[in-house]
Amino acid sequence: MKPIEARQLQTVELRYPINLMGAGDGAENGDVVTRDGEFLGTWSFEKDEAEETGTFHFIADGEAEPKFSEGVAFLTSGMLTGLAMSNLCRSIRDWHDGQS
Repeated sequence: MKPIEARQLQTVELRYPINLMGAGDGAENGDVVTRDGEFLGTWSFEKDEAEETGTFHFIADGEAEPKFSEGVAFLTSGMLTGLAMSNLCRSIRDWHDGQS
């Protein structure tokens, strides 16, 4: 894992143990960074417009395939989307803690 350059994080508040950068702004992908600024990999959100569902994926740094994925049953439910993001972050945090 590598730290994100300090200049990139100067304007960003890393308030959670695991942060999905850009997720709060409606992005469909971005970096995954710890509260300490450590880069862990990337996240993405894959929408299925026809089914009105989606899946969050986490790809660890240096890997090609998702390490963790979490589905969202209804895109119109902000609560279910938030729960999926929370579950994904919990899986990432548990994995990262096990790496230490």
